[in-house]
Amino acid sequence: MFADIPGQAHAKAFFEHAARAGALSHAYLLAGPEGLAKTEFARELGVALVAPCEGCGACPECERARRGMHPDLHLLEREGDVIRVEQIEPVVADLSLKPFSATRRVWVIPEVEYLHPAAANKLLKSIEEPPSFVVFILVTDRLERVLPTIVSRCQVVEFRPLSDTEVSAYLVGRHHVEPGSAEALARLSLGSIERAARLAEDAAGPRRRQEYLRYAAALTAGGRPADGPEPGAAFIAVLERQQAEIGAALEEDLARRLADLERQFQDKKDLEWYVKQAESRARREDARRRRLAAQDALDLLVSWVRDLWVVASGASDVLWNSDHRDALVEAVVATPEHYARLLGVSAKTRKDLYLNIDQKLALQALFARFEEVSASA
Repeated sequence: MFADIPGQAHAKAFFEHAARAGALSHAYLLAGPEGLAKTEFARELGVALVAPCEGCGACPECERARRGMHPDLHLLEREGDVIRVEQIEPVVADLSLKPFSATRRVWVIPEVEYLHPAAANKLLKSIEEPPSFVVFILVTDRLERVLPTIVSRCQVVEFRPLSDTEVSAYLVGRHHVEPGSAEALARLSLGSIERAARLAEDAAGPRRRQEYLRYAAALTAGGRPADGPEPGAAFIAVLERQQAEIGAALEEDLARRLADLERQFQDKKDLEWYVKQAESRARREDARRRRLAAQDALDLLVSWVRDLWVVASGASDVLWNSDHRDALVEAVVATPEHYARLLGVSAKTRKDLYLNIDQKLALQALFARFEEVSASA
C-alpha cells in the first residue's frame, strides 16, 4: 500500500492493521513537520480505500484513482490563501450520495490549517456524523493552527522525521547516491524525505549546494572580499536562477496537463472547470516550490554556520556538511559565541520565509545583520 513512501513504519502499520481488522475511523488527521510525504501518504491511503485490490498500485483501478479520475476519491486543495467555505459546501452537499463504484467515498484535504473559520465550522459538522461509507483524511504541517474542535473529532496520526540511517538508505537505494555523500545529505535533510530528494536531485545535476556553500563561506569569513562578486548578492542570484527554472518547468508541466484535458473533455463547461483547477494548482505549486528553494538555500547557509560553531567548539565529529570537513576546519576565524550569534539572527529569517515575506528582502536583511555581528566582534 505504501511501498514507495520511506519511513513512517508506525503510521503504515496503524493503517494496515485498521484495514485488515475492518476498524477504519470516519476521519483521520495526518500531522507532522513539512517534508514527510504526508499528502502523498494520504492519497495512497485514499487509493487503497476505493480500489477493490486495496491498493496494489499496479491495476487499472489504482492508476485511475492516482490520476484523480476515480468518482469516489476526492482531493480538496486550497484555492488562494485559504480553503474557502464555497469549497466545503459542495462536499457537504454530496456526502449523502452513495459510492459510485467503491464501497467508500473518500475526501483527502491537505493543509487543513488554512481552512477559513467559516469553512472549518461547516466541515466540522460533516466530520462529526458522516455517513458510514465516508472517510475524511486531513493533512497538516502545523497541528497547532487547526481548529481544536476538528482535531478532537479526528484520529490524529503523528508523522515523525526520519532517522539519518533511514534517509541515507533511501538516498542510496532510490537516488543511487554514493554512501559517503548520502550520509552528509541525510544529516542536512533533518529527517525530511522531501528535502533529501531535492538534495539528491541537486547533487546529480545542478550542484547548487556547492555554490551556496561557497558563498556561505564568504559571508561568514568576516569582511567583504577584495575581488569577485559580493557574496550576498551572489547567493541570492543562485536562488533566483533556481526559482526561474522552477517556474519554467511548471509552465511546461501545465501546458502538457492542459493538452491532456482538452483531449479528455469535450464538454466546454467541464473543460473550463478542470483548466481553472489545473492553473490554480500550478500557481500554488510555483509559490510552494519557490518558498522551499529559498528555505533550502537559507538552511544550507545555516548548516555552514552551525558546522563552523561545531568546529570552533572542538567537536568536528558531528558535522552536517561532513563532506566539507577540511574546508570547515580552515574556515573557522572566530569564537563559538560569534557563530552562535549568527545562528540566532538566522532563526527569524527562516520564520519570515515560511510566512512568504519577500524572500530577496529577507535574505538581504539577514546578510546585513551578519555584517553587523562581524563588525561588533
